[in-house]
Amino acid sequence: MSHAVANHFDVVVIGGGHAGVEAAWACCNLLEPLGLRTALITMDASKIGVMSCNPAIGGLAKGQLVREIDACGGLMGLATDATGIQFRLLNTSKGPAVHGPRAQCDKHRYARRVQAMLATRQGLAVIQGSVESLVTDRGSIRAVRIANAASTVAPGADGRSTYAAIGAPGPIELSCSAVVLTTGTFMRGLMHIGEVQREGGRAEEGAAVGISACLASLGFELGRLKTGTPPRLRRGTIDWESLEPQHGDVEPTPFSDLTATTDHDEAFPSLATFPVLSQVECRQTRTSKAIHALIRENLHLAPMYSGQIEGVGPRYCPSLEDKVVRFADRDSHGVFLEPESLEDDWIYCNGISTSLPARVQDAIVRAMPGCERAEILRHGYAVEYDMVRPHQLLAGGMTKRVAGLFLAGQINGTSGYEEAAAQGLVAGINAARLAAGSPPDFTFGRDQAYIGVMMDDLVTKTPLEPYRMFTSRAEHRLLLRADNAADRLTPLAGSLGLLSGPLGKRRLEMFRAKQSRMARLNDAIDRTSHEGRPLEKLLRADAFDVADLRRALPDEPFDRSAWQTVLADRRYETYVVRQRAEIRRQADMEHRRIPAGIDYLSLVNLRTEAKQALHRFRPETFGQASRLEGMTPADVSILAVVVRSRRDATPDA
Repeated sequence: MSHAVANHFDVVVIGGGHAGVEAAWACCNLLEPLGLRTALITMDASKIGVMSCNPAIGGLAKGQLVREIDACGGLMGLATDATGIQFRLLNTSKGPAVHGPRAQCDKHRYARRVQAMLATRQGLAVIQGSVESLVTDRGSIRAVRIANAASTVAPGADGRSTYAAIGAPGPIELSCSAVVLTTGTFMRGLMHIGEVQREGGRAEEGAAVGISACLASLGFELGRLKTGTPPRLRRGTIDWESLEPQHGDVEPTPFSDLTATTDHDEAFPSLATFPVLSQVECRQTRTSKAIHALIRENLHLAPMYSGQIEGVGPRYCPSLEDKVVRFADRDSHGVFLEPESLEDDWIYCNGISTSLPARVQDAIVRAMPGCERAEILRHGYAVEYDMVRPHQLLAGGMTKRVAGLFLAGQINGTSGYEEAAAQGLVAGINAARLAAGSPPDFTFGRDQAYIGVMMDDLVTKTPLEPYRMFTSRAEHRLLLRADNAADRLTPLAGSLGLLSGPLGKRRLEMFRAKQSRMARLNDAIDRTSHEGRPLEKLLRADAFDVADLRRALPDEPFDRSAWQTVLADRRYETYVVRQRAEIRRQADMEHRRIPAGIDYLSLVNLRTEAKQALHRFRPETFGQASRLEGMTPADVSILAVVVRSRRDATPDA
């Protein structure tokens, strides 16, 4: 990693959270072979990759996002596998299309691993400071101004940072071709515990104030959202053994296809002994009627209910106050006590996010079974922050208003590490393409990846609450499984240039080897009968699993990843054929471009609601137009006639 600060970087990434690091990593993958440079600007370099809320990666649908990031050469899967302390595959009672890999991570080791991975990139400079304004010229990004730059930072392999002074601390301006803005919860961040308020994006950190005003001055429509976090407890003060355990999988499944092979690159210590770290168990406790009564008595002190907070919170990850109000018929809610690290005794209380006053939180915690004497190390709090309404984005992450400015993460109204990292990947790809002289128009299709579903949802709908990925959002989820992420996306990543360097080469080798093993296994299935019936028909039954397949084919070399994918492909084969036929049928409309510059409000044949939706979102394709709020199939047909008539009138357009 370079220590020197130049006056020009090809791409500048602002923010060192999960979106920022994935964007910077993608930029390095694409730009380093060209000799081009990336800068990552963060307020505190020691907080790069920090897991500010639950130290867990993956889950339902989120696990698919991480697998897709990994298939495209990203870093989140590798960092998770190196630092996971409990791995679980969720939803195993249902089919493989909705299985969700999840890992509880050691939060300290995770951040250090991310920092160490970034330190291997020769084309990356990390600059410590706060960006307060963006410089534009004729509607395009030209530079960023850092108000208080003090040093460049190079995290070493041991996770410790070394600093090189820029000179006299103060404002500097860096010219650039593209900017990826990933402010997380820091943009005018305001934290709440009861009536107590403090500026900041997370505990013990400040807020980014100037960037909101800068975006507003550029004409962006901003919104205000809220998220929250629960109390942390000291494990030694919990009656741990009295509580029901929650164990991880006996045979953990890694997130990265490279996990067992990273010894092929000396920059990454071998993970061949996966899992690397000692595995832990979580415990479960519950709230009660008495706790719910206590919360109702103190609702007037909760910032969400007192009117102190303007922003809207996440409906699918509500605070405990929200749960008690919205689910008034429930006598209790489960609370998972999850270790945050092997290096300390902090316990995360998953399920009781709250911003109630500290004294009320104390009473709630000590009323839960096993927590009667629990010491609270940090009280829960809410964070209110600014975001940019994502209808102002293109599906590739670039803003419509300012060319070269890309947004990723919670600034776009999303919630979660995985959603942020996936947006960082997309924005990083397109920012790097722009810097290298290629069109910044790469997108994933809804039929290609959960990442494509998310990006399309963001630009065709107005989120009224933080967006969270679910399997139900993906109409082609039988195609978008966690087990086949590499089969879907690694060849695409290779064609984009994302798989540069030794790790990328090894990833392609592993992909080709898996394809070969799958072909051999499919051939064996087609040639084999088992218990008097063709094997290819037997394995379509839901009860038929990988163990059954191994018994039916005892002489075939076993590879869990390849066998799971083949089994899932065979089980869903009939449905997949139908889905692919439907995708082909809709392909023309999905990708047909809509000319820019149409004055939708002047179109006389469209309903008012449709005109307003088209004017607000300005979709790029008819596929996007068909998914806009307020659009009907009849509206899309009328729009197609309008566009066709205009093209006929101006054939050279």
